[in-house]
Amino acid sequence: MKTDYMETNNTEARPDSLGRLLNFATGAMNRMCQARLAEHDLLLAQWVILSALWTHDGLHVSELARYSGNNLPAASRIVDRMVDKGLVARSADAEDRRSVRVHLTEAGRAHEGLRDFRLEVNAALTSGMSDAERRMLFDLLGRVLENARRADGGRD
Repeated sequence: MKTDYMETNNTEARPDSLGRLLNFATGAMNRMCQARLAEHDLLLAQWVILSALWTHDGLHVSELARYSGNNLPAASRIVDRMVDKGLVARSADAEDRRSVRVHLTEAGRAHEGLRDFRLEVNAALTSGMSDAERRMLFDLLGRVLENARRADGGRD
């Protein structure tokens, strides 16, 4: 009996594809993070912005975009939603009134207990790996990222 390509558990039927594996792993990780952050009424994208501001409050939206890996319009929309939720506030830059800085509010600071959330995520994702394997995984994925950026003309 022939089964649907996507329903088969036979990994031999699927060609080796780093892109597919990374895409599936990213999706599973995002779902795991969203489930864990839901109890705090946060989205993963919002946690990333908060984590940057917990370290350096008052960043420009462009800096938050670079930190989060989002383009500027996407980062701005995330910040807009966070302003609506009372997590952050925008203010004009004292040195350049055309520029906007993003600051934590008390509600944003109240989530600072999640500062090490990435460590919990890393532990879940690398469960069963030795320290050497974890370091190798980070090294290899960093090299994959560099290669992808180089192949894309250096764009982020």
